[in-house]
Amino acid sequence: MIRLILCGAAGRMGREIITAAEPMRDLQIICGIEESQHPTVGKEICGITIGSDLESALAEADCVIDFTNHEAAFDHLKTMVRHPIPIVIGTTGFTRIELAEIKYQADKIPIFLSPNMSRGMNNLYRLVRDTVRLLPGFEIEIVETHHRGKKDAPSGTAKELARIIKEIRPEMKVIFGREGMIGERPADVLCVNSVRGGDVCGEHRVLFFGDGEFLELRHYATSRQCLAQGTLAAVRFMIGKPAGLYGMNDLMNLDKE
Repeated sequence: MIRLILCGAAGRMGREIITAAEPMRDLQIICGIEESQHPTVGKEICGITIGSDLESALAEADCVIDFTNHEAAFDHLKTMVRHPIPIVIGTTGFTRIELAEIKYQADKIPIFLSPNMSRGMNNLYRLVRDTVRLLPGFEIEIVETHHRGKKDAPSGTAKELARIIKEIRPEMKVIFGREGMIGERPADVLCVNSVRGGDVCGEHRVLFFGDGEFLELRHYATSRQCLAQGTLAAVRFMIGKPAGLYGMNDLMNLDKE
């Protein structure tokens, strides 16, 4: 039995993970963690007690899942370094300095970090990478759509798509939206557009524009269950792993091609 601590248990993703884990006989969420002022602290969500002290719970756990915010997740990681069990991080919005520190801490504990835990989305990363290579002269745009409650923009997934594109075409200049008399579109611009509204779980579109044609690659999450299932698959993958930084490529073996 893999015993889990779920940080951000009261949030949208936390509740999806609780629902996904409930029928699984090899996984048990032993407690949830929220900030000390959160109204759920001291109460239960689906039979799981919510606390605020991660460190006191770590002795009983085999792995930690974090879906909080970049500041809370970074604090949790600093606590985790004193207890070398794996952590699976689906939180987004990390600064460059925080990401660099996460990579540094991965020398001490096993860390699984992914801006999107969906297998389908991670396959889209591969399709985008291949398409950028095959269509070198095409102009590229990213459009991401999320529910009204999402706090960061652009999404971590959109940032990862932009990073993949720039990896192959380093001359690309990333911009975020457009306004005013901007003139003609330069060929070396990669524009990331964020749309917010309703209860959309997540949609990401990458558009490739050529002369007389354009190609669109699109992933649409119809529910957060794809993210929850991917997260729990990452937990199983991380048990027994040595210190290091892991991601969905490792889980899905996408780099073996």
